[in-house]
Amino acid sequence: MHFGLRVVYLQHKYIKNIISMKSLNITEKAKTTIRRLFSQRYSVNTLKHDPELTAIFDNFAYDESLALTEGPVLEKTRVMCILASTIGCGSKLEFRNYVDACLNVGVKPREIREVVYQAMPYVGFNYVIDLLPIMNEVFENNDIKLPLDEQATTTQEDRKEKGRQYMEEVFGKGAVENMYQTCPKGQEHIIDFLQSYCFGDYYTRKGIDAQHRELMTFCFLASLGGCPNQMESHAVANKNTGTSKTEMVAAVTAMLPYIGFPRSLQALNAINKAYEHQF
Repeated sequence: MHFGLRVVYLQHKYIKNIISMKSLNITEKAKTTIRRLFSQRYSVNTLKHDPELTAIFDNFAYDESLALTEGPVLEKTRVMCILASTIGCGSKLEFRNYVDACLNVGVKPREIREVVYQAMPYVGFNYVIDLLPIMNEVFENNDIKLPLDEQATTTQEDRKEKGRQYMEEVFGKGAVENMYQTCPKGQEHIIDFLQSYCFGDYYTRKGIDAQHRELMTFCFLASLGGCPNQMESHAVANKNTGTSKTEMVAAVTAMLPYIGFPRSLQALNAINKAYEHQF
């Protein structure tokens, strides 16, 4: 389809969806939020086919739960957290929608890309490889020139040392040595990989700061589920990089409509343990 015709088609589709919202029991706040976030809303089985579910979800995600996040975290941060949750859950459809939403609220393309790259050591290549073409398509449709500028700050020679330095800063002095001491024999290479690959290759990159990287990491883990130890460790790292308990709770509240109650409650449990003496 010719690009010009494609834009007209998407705009027409978006207008039809907005008109459809008028016939649903969707609050004005939810409607306003949806219009601001999404250039076109093309979610599967919403509005026309499942109006009841659409109204319930929209009112909860874009009004009720949103009202409890608007004070503690900036809109850009909230939308980035939800983007991270779509990666952790492996949702290609909502990932596309939230790459678009990020651009619409002022998140820079390099910041979006860094969220996706940051996910690699947590969700793995099999998740991320499917998301890169989607992200790049949204970028190209918004006339963003690719490839984006490089953000790496390490070399093959210093990546392990710089990764270790980062781990010591956010998890505490001696954290890496303690990992080696408690690691089962024959598995020490995993600690090496954590220093060089996970923290050396990714956390040292430019594009977003350490505080946001830790918050995005917590969002990946919360969305994956079944990672209580890792969530608690990264809740501590969030605390050590300056994110308050109130902000952490707001991030989970923003993700709750997308990841559900069980995973959200697990995330809150990790936060409560990490911030036990902070109210």
